[in-house]
Amino acid sequence: MARGKRRGFEDISSYTSNKMVKRNQKKKHHRGLKILLGVVFSLCILMGILMMAASKFLLGGLRTTEISGRPETLGITSGTYTDSKIKNILLFGVDTRGGSGAFSGNSDVIMVVSVDRRHNKIKLSSILRDARVYMGELTPYGSGYDKLNGAYAYGGPEAAIRVINENYGLDVKDYVTVNFAATAKIVNAVGGVEVELTDAEIEQLNLNLTSLASSSPESLDGPATPYTGSAGTALLDGNQAVAYGRIRAIDSDNVRAERQQAVISSAFDRLTRLSPLQYPGVLRELLSICETSLDLGELLGLSTFAVSDFTVERLSIPSDTEGYDFGYYEGEMWMWNYDLPTAATHLHRFIYEDGT
Repeated sequence: MARGKRRGFEDISSYTSNKMVKRNQKKKHHRGLKILLGVVFSLCILMGILMMAASKFLLGGLRTTEISGRPETLGITSGTYTDSKIKNILLFGVDTRGGSGAFSGNSDVIMVVSVDRRHNKIKLSSILRDARVYMGELTPYGSGYDKLNGAYAYGGPEAAIRVINENYGLDVKDYVTVNFAATAKIVNAVGGVEVELTDAEIEQLNLNLTSLASSSPESLDGPATPYTGSAGTALLDGNQAVAYGRIRAIDSDNVRAERQQAVISSAFDRLTRLSPLQYPGVLRELLSICETSLDLGELLGLSTFAVSDFTVERLSIPSDTEGYDFGYYEGEMWMWNYDLPTAATHLHRFIYEDGT
């Protein structure tokens, strides 16, 4: 028989070789995938650790509380106008004279801070502490009416939010409370505030500063240094800003609210001028002297907006639009009386611009 290939014989050497190569390639592919997943997993763990460390650093001294998220509990009625790009937060300033850790008592500063991403603005709406509003059973007076600043003292921030939402038709779900004792620290953290001073205000500022140093040193942050400049644009330190925000003797509570707005507005402006490297330290300082219902994600989101390019607008309620007057009402207390529905409409137009 002639030499040649035997019938039925198949040379599988090349086939086996190719199969083994493919198998090895699959093994290498699987090995590479495992390595990639391991790296990703390790990075996730590292990021988690870094986030936990950052959270602990930033929120180390922050006092957080939970309030009801139910609209009916917070006085948000059906049909209340809302805008997903505008977040309203109530800012309360309490004056317990008990140090920066005290968050109880009457809320002598009541301000709706509207973070408006639709129009790239921060709007500060002060509601005067002596405004007469309906509180129902929260107040000890049978009429159900009382001075607005008492709502916080009667039932804390949740009750105060409910009263403000019910009277002004708002959709507020969160708050930040600062004791007046912390104001000086906040101002110093951002490097001071710029305001316009008159000669009469300079005199009252220094009188208030002397009084605070004597009767309420816990309201100050460091030495009480008198302001020695002239009238015009002034850079005030924290203690001077606190004294400036208390001025009322030369005009009225309405103008005092405007001064407080000026301090907060300037603090926002100063914040935008800081170096990004300064943000963590300043944020930690600010958060450590506040009480809030906001969580970390919301605070970080707001902080990024706070260092963006935005404008600040201000309003005080009641204003001439509401036709307010004053008198002695429940408990023989001095209060502002005005048209609440008109005030609510005015507030809505200011906050939402094209909403009613």
